[in-house]
Amino acid sequence: MILHDFLPSGNGYKIRLLCAFLGLKVTLKEYDITKGETHSDAFLAMNPNGKIPVLELDDGQCLSESNAVLLYLAEAHQSPLLPSDLIQKAKVHQWLFWEQYSHEPNIASPRFWLTHNAMTDLKAQMLPDRIQQGNAALQLMDDTLSTQDFLTGNTLTLADICLFPYTHVAEEGGVYDLLNYPHVQRWINTIKALNWYLPITHTTL
Repeated sequence: MILHDFLPSGNGYKIRLLCAFLGLKVTLKEYDITKGETHSDAFLAMNPNGKIPVLELDDGQCLSESNAVLLYLAEAHQSPLLPSDLIQKAKVHQWLFWEQYSHEPNIASPRFWLTHNAMTDLKAQMLPDRIQQGNAALQLMDDTLSTQDFLTGNTLTLADICLFPYTHVAEEGGVYDLLNYPHVQRWINTIKALNWYLPITHTTL
């Protein structure tokens, strides 16, 4: 398999983390999204949306949208990270949908704007609301993790793989302080201590 990715991306990192957990060998092909490298004809043939990550399977089929890729890999490899119990599986799905609607736009987008010189007047106007919603998302996670080890209970699931990437680098944009969320910090350190863990900058899978 080939993972078409941008190394600082939390969305691609989700897939890299899951592959590490599953012990899958994946070739990493990097693109610089700041230079428009995902808008070439070749890339658009893989994903007409022009965004990373894209997982190219051994048979040439391509999958995009990071959480869809997570679900595919977890199901294809019958991973315990995606419970077989329908209610528990639905709880994992809840977090995956929530991540894309309430977390990623408010945590990841400001990080990218502020660390990649991508701020515009319009984004500057949007930033205070994004920060407010981002802190609300982090508080919800902190409240959840105050009574359990992981997001759906006391067992690691795909929900944790999904939410870890952008949460653990939330401070990089300079607008969030994870010291305000001690249970989130404990959860981050727990995941970092797992024997299959690899950092976001790791390039070998």
